[in-house]
Amino acid sequence: MKIIFPIVDLFKGENKSIGIMSISSVLKKRGYKAEVVNADYREIKKKIKKNNFTVIGYSTPTVFASYYLELNRRLKKDFPIFSIFGGPHPTFFPEMINEEDVDAICIGEGEFPFLELIQKLEKKESLENIENLWIKKNGAIFKNPLRPLIEDLDKLPLPDHEIYEEAIPFNNWCAFVITGRGCPYECTYCFNHAAKKLYHQKGEYIRRRSVENVIEELKRIKSNKNYEFIRFFDDIFILSEKWVEEFSAVYRKKIGLPFSCLVRANLVKPNLIKHLKEAGCHTIFMGIESGNDHIRNVVMKRKISKEEIVTASKLIRSQGINLVTGNILGVPGGSFENDLETLRLNIKCRPAWASVTLLQPYPKTEIHELVKKMGMVKDKEIDLNKYSFSRKSALIFPNKKEKRKVENLQKFFGLIVEFPTLWPLMKLLINLPQNIIYEFIFSRWVNFCWYFRVFPPKIGIRKISKQTKIYRFFYLLLRKNKF
Repeated sequence: MKIIFPIVDLFKGENKSIGIMSISSVLKKRGYKAEVVNADYREIKKKIKKNNFTVIGYSTPTVFASYYLELNRRLKKDFPIFSIFGGPHPTFFPEMINEEDVDAICIGEGEFPFLELIQKLEKKESLENIENLWIKKNGAIFKNPLRPLIEDLDKLPLPDHEIYEEAIPFNNWCAFVITGRGCPYECTYCFNHAAKKLYHQKGEYIRRRSVENVIEELKRIKSNKNYEFIRFFDDIFILSEKWVEEFSAVYRKKIGLPFSCLVRANLVKPNLIKHLKEAGCHTIFMGIESGNDHIRNVVMKRKISKEEIVTASKLIRSQGINLVTGNILGVPGGSFENDLETLRLNIKCRPAWASVTLLQPYPKTEIHELVKKMGMVKDKEIDLNKYSFSRKSALIFPNKKEKRKVENLQKFFGLIVEFPTLWPLMKLLINLPQNIIYEFIFSRWVNFCWYFRVFPPKIGIRKISKQTKIYRFFYLLLRKNKF
């Protein structure tokens, strides 16, 4: 039984699914082999022909759902391959089982449901009663209940980083790691509150791996000399001060690679940030989201004060850690003036990079319900695939001029925070129509910050040089072969 997982923009190394790594490790322990491949029809077609794959699995965020569905339709017409969709989108939109050529979806945690599916496919047993899975058979849909959450994460085999190392050996310098599952907060733009409801009375929702277990994974990562940086993807890395203190001491002695993590302002404390710095933390991501108290705490339900945000920023910067703030513009119930409050708060916090997106309200989040009530979407729905997190808002604004100003402000936001004296000029530019120059300025600034603020500069310089050569090589190869 052979399994293949398509990944959008695999060669960039930025869309590594930690869920796929975990599923692959469970499969590998039972003797099954999985591979990842770039989510390109021609590449996958060649792979299937060569290796006779029998199962194709899609780890599906909402923004890629339409792309994966279309890709799957094309592949299913050519091959008798079993398709299953897992991840955030099918978890909260299980109705995608009704889509053409979707054989199954996985709701919630996928390690053991996927393993059970593979075992039953191999034995040619009935698939109708696998918990967490909805199965389509002869037009009928079998909707199975959720199994309990995996409460002891240490019992899972260590994530399979090799599945990516084998597929993209030239771009594995940054490892993605998660140390726990679940978030206790209920921000309205996030799926977390829906996930908690989904798993109500199905086990402890907030779980964390032991320090020993995480360090063991990191030792394996470090043994591959290509890795130079660790990105911890926990929703909030500092939920437990005791855990962070223990982890930092061991990490400093046994791992020592620079890393980044995500924090929440009201949990930031002096000793905690000191421990992270001593361990080798280079960058901290922290959400500000909005500078307006009502938008931040009522509309978004962040429940964090400006004082906590400013204090946390000072503590992080005082330890020499690069601070990256997260911000959202164009929030329903807000205005352009509210977005300027966000700009001013960021200038006060002085981050190494003020990253910023336009609100894209995912269906089935609380903020999406608010958007519908306010009439800010047509037909009560949003096709998020028409929008980019860097370009346009998916919402209908009462005033088209204000929408243009908000969208243009996003393009210059980071530069203004970095150079506040530019504001008089930018104030004029944001009133003009959108254009390719604004897009270019925005994308160049984002790239600069990723390589020289998120990562240590010496890593950024090497990787830009290396990737430029690699992409040039593949470009010339493709041109030569006329693909």
